[in-house]
Amino acid sequence: MRRVKIHAFCLTLLAFAAFAPSANAAVADHIIPLYDASDGVRPVQKSTGEVVLHFGPKAAKLYKTIGGKRVTLACGTVTGEPDGDGFFSTGHGESTDTLPKRRGAVRMYESNPDLELCAIASKRVKADRTCFPLTEDSKLCTRVIVAVRPSGLAYIQARARTVELSLTVLTLGMADSPALKVPGATRLEKMQRMLGPDVVELTTPDDTPPAGKVGYWTDGKNLAAVALLADGTRRFVRFQDEVYSTNDPALMGLDNDAVFTVF
Repeated sequence: MRRVKIHAFCLTLLAFAAFAPSANAAVADHIIPLYDASDGVRPVQKSTGEVVLHFGPKAAKLYKTIGGKRVTLACGTVTGEPDGDGFFSTGHGESTDTLPKRRGAVRMYESNPDLELCAIASKRVKADRTCFPLTEDSKLCTRVIVAVRPSGLAYIQARARTVELSLTVLTLGMADSPALKVPGATRLEKMQRMLGPDVVELTTPDDTPPAGKVGYWTDGKNLAAVALLADGTRRFVRFQDEVYSTNDPALMGLDNDAVFTVF
């Protein structure tokens, strides 16, 4: 049976003897560090187009992980714009800076009134269990992602669902492997042991999980993974009689490492 190629960080994430997902976090929350005003991180865009991220008291713990450190600041557009040749283009800019140790406002420097998404990344450290890079060729780990516009939020939420579909397909194979000895009496228990409680078992491959969950179905030979976007769109990956199908544009090809990056 064919399998979707999974980025190396997924394999690291799922080498699970010591991994214990939080009981209150969705599958992708362990990987994609998305924050907003409810977390104490608020983006403000100036008339020049430059974005400033304000870290409030609720973000004090988060800011300690980046304060005083050398970081890469990145902002960009994620909604494709027609380039006149039948293709669509997006882009982002990066700059480096050493952030103040004291929590406050962080200038992102990139000036563009159409900016949709911003991120802060820094060097990987030993304590990092996973690393969600800015781009395919980046060796830095993203610490903060903030949506500047609703379109940026929709983009990164869709990216999270894509990551969840990929992880679920990979994890199904691991759960069914006697050699790995994943803890759990049932397949569902093993899946939840690896990915957390927001994984549910589907009765048929055409079923849909509740919003905020990722569902899987398998008969031992065929399989399906399903998730819902914020607007209710059903996204799936399916292997049926050794034929691969999906309606997720990011997973149309079996070799797309860009799925596992911010930009």
